[in-house]
Amino acid sequence: MSMTPEMRENVKKQVLDESNFGPIVDNLFSETDKDNSGEIDKNELGALLAELGKILGIPPPTQEDIDGELKRLDVNKDGKISKKEFRDLVKDLVLLVVENY
Repeated sequence: MSMTPEMRENVKKQVLDESNFGPIVDNLFSETDKDNSGEIDKNELGALLAELGKILGIPPPTQEDIDGELKRLDVNKDGKISKKEFRDLVKDLVLLVVENY
């Protein structure tokens, strides 16, 4: 079942509404940030990618996959993913899925 144009626009509106979507993403960030450092490190990213792989039925990520994703997502190049970088990532992913569903 694909989304109707009306459903697609409604989801986009919800994602772009920071007061609605922000707390959801913050909760996901907190669950991923196991050491409560306020940033997602390489190990935490690996665990998140492995969990997503299980959900999607794909093999777990290799160290090369994890390193590549960290490099791609780490906009400020500090070796960690900040909450803002994570928010931007999740927002972009949801919008991409909505556009292609």
